[in-house]
Amino acid sequence: MRECDTIVSLATIAGESALGVIRVSGKLCKTLCEDIFNITTPTPRTATVRNYLSIKGKPVDQVLLTFFENGKSYTGEQTLELTFHGNPLIANQILDDLIKRKCRLAEPGEYTKRAFLNGKIDLSQAEAVAELISASSEIEIEIANHQLRGSLSKRLHVIQSGIINLQAQFEASIDFPEDEIKEKNVGEILTIVKPLKSAITQLINSTNIKSTLSQGIKISLIGPPNVGKSTLFNNLVHENRALVSKDSGTTRDYLSKELNIGGYKVELFDTAGIRKTTSEVEQLGIQNSIRLIDDSAIVLLVFDSSLPYPTEFYNSIRKEIKSKAIIVVENKNDLKREISSSNYPRNSKVITTSMIEDGCSENIISEIEKVLSDQFKINPSSDILVSKRQSNHLVDARAHLDEVVSLISSSINEEIILQELKLSIECINSIIGRTDNEDMLDQLFQNFCIGK
Repeated sequence: MRECDTIVSLATIAGESALGVIRVSGKLCKTLCEDIFNITTPTPRTATVRNYLSIKGKPVDQVLLTFFENGKSYTGEQTLELTFHGNPLIANQILDDLIKRKCRLAEPGEYTKRAFLNGKIDLSQAEAVAELISASSEIEIEIANHQLRGSLSKRLHVIQSGIINLQAQFEASIDFPEDEIKEKNVGEILTIVKPLKSAITQLINSTNIKSTLSQGIKISLIGPPNVGKSTLFNNLVHENRALVSKDSGTTRDYLSKELNIGGYKVELFDTAGIRKTTSEVEQLGIQNSIRLIDDSAIVLLVFDSSLPYPTEFYNSIRKEIKSKAIIVVENKNDLKREISSSNYPRNSKVITTSMIEDGCSENIISEIEKVLSDQFKINPSSDILVSKRQSNHLVDARAHLDEVVSLISSSINEEIILQELKLSIECINSIIGRTDNEDMLDQLFQNFCIGK
């Protein structure tokens, strides 16, 4: 079995660095300590400096070795971590030598897979490891850290325990006919099922938030032509990405840039100015601008405060911005004010500024941070967000509970109800603990990086 092999890989990025780490996991680790370093009884979890001697007895490098015994390592099996001087040539020499000593290169995610199979973590925690590594914002790191510590597991165990208690009641009614579920008990059972379904639904609903946080929260700069959108975009991204011209309609298509604002990953869009035009190309750009509003969580409406309120522009986007968080940016406040704020969308945040002033973007960034924290009120220590895979299993678990409610209400045979409860439990097991579905595990862990 491949799970019995001793595996090896780099645990750090390949390339020149001050230090590099190679991780070995499997039953050969103690033997390797003796054969390579002449240490017959390595002291667990104690760093030791030794010369690495190749299988031919040639010194390769002076390394720092740490041995972990069975049950006390990340994988739950014997593990050896070797810290060497970060030269790729040294790394390759050590890896080649370990392969000659009957180790094999680890597959993507194999260390974490072994940790799961050996009961060190459950499946939801294993997924949290991958999410922690791939996180591109501070809020994602916080969420992944809490789920790695078992926040999702604990929530699911509570739900699962409630279903198991129901299962026990129905099994008792089958084994002991005198304990048969009577009509008067139906209301009590439905009272138990309802909060279980509600808890599952709450987790399912979090999937879209998780997806949005991972993909990036979209923020669009929308406004008439020549109001300063492109200048604002350049100021916010600290690059001259967008062309700036006094001529109207110079932005024909949108530009985008990923940023980290207030710990959130966002994607900022500069868009074509919206106006009536006979130019087919410009009209296509305007259509793209309007479509972007639909995809955006926050819309920055940029106006020239030295001009009257653009009623025609607003009427063209009124429907699209109805449910969006709006920040109105009144640009060109260095000129005489003509705009009236009385017609701004209700509950808009308003910032008055001038793009020619230094630091004009700081207040806008600050306001965006406030809106983000308000729109995405995430408390990583208590709010749990599930992945699409996890959500799919939860949808199935809820469907089985729906069937339980229907069957109970129809006084259907208790054995059929019991089967639906078992299927619901299996769905939750698929999130936190099944080890018998090898294809699913392979698909899950192959998306991990080598060495993890």
